[in-house]
Amino acid sequence: MEENTNKKTMEEMMEENLRLIHEIHKMTKSVKNYVVVQRVLSVVYLLLIVVPLIVSIIYLPPLLSGVVGQYQELLYGDRNGQTQNVLKNSNPGNVQDVAPGILKMFQGN
Repeated sequence: MEENTNKKTMEEMMEENLRLIHEIHKMTKSVKNYVVVQRVLSVVYLLLIVVPLIVSIIYLPPLLSGVVGQYQELLYGDRNGQTQNVLKNSNPGNVQDVAPGILKMFQGN
C-alpha cells in the first residue's frame, strides 16, 4: 500500500513537473521573441541615425557650395574685385561706403 501511495505521489509530481516544463517553455519562447524584436529595432534605430548622416555628408556639401559662394561674394566681394568688401570698411556707420547701390536707389526716388 505504501508503494501505491508513493507511486501516486511520484506520478503526481511527474505530471506537475511536466506542466511546469510546458509553462517554462512558453515563457522561454516569448522571451526569445522579445529579444529578436529588440535586436531588429536596435538595428532600425541605428540605421535611422547613421543613414541620414551619411546622406548629408555625401549630398550636403555640393548643395551648400552655392549658398556659401553667395555669402562670400556678399562679404568679400566677387572674384573680379568689383564689389566692395563690407568687412574691411573702417567706418561701417558710413552708408555711402557700405551700400552705394542702395543709396543711389533712394536718391533716385
